[in-house]
Amino acid sequence: MSGTKSNSVKAETKRWKIALLNGLNMTNLGLRDKNVYGTIGSLQELEDLVSDTGAMLGVDIISLHSNHEGDLVDFIEEDTSIDAFMINPGGLWAFGEPTKLALVQAEKPFVEVHFANIFATGHLSVFTDRALGTIMGFRHYGYLGALVGLVAELNQGPLRSR
Repeated sequence: MSGTKSNSVKAETKRWKIALLNGLNMTNLGLRDKNVYGTIGSLQELEDLVSDTGAMLGVDIISLHSNHEGDLVDFIEEDTSIDAFMINPGGLWAFGEPTKLALVQAEKPFVEVHFANIFATGHLSVFTDRALGTIMGFRHYGYLGALVGLVAELNQGPLRSR
């Protein structure tokens, strides 16, 4: 071996920044039907679970909850450092067109998450047709599946055209 140092530098891996958005009616987790909403004790407990899992995957999670749709829209439009979004629109699933439009215009991938299977009730979400994917019916575990899928998609490279 010649003793010369290699000039090659390992390329830095990008650390993704994913926003976890929770909309209307999410502050009463822990008080809702455990058969539908699982054993998660609070919104903070859910956010901690997602953040801790994100840390294990090498991503940063920025959490935002609001019962006011304008707050969600402002956040989506103003924080351009976000690489992707996970959203449980809560009560906005039926009428959250402004939030959906903000997500689409951000041109970043987003995944829709629901604790319950809202399709089983015959309802459709306004977000589903533009989301990268939708996970529902797995209670708080759906957030973890959504996160893993979203990180895998980000790591894959540029998203395929929709």
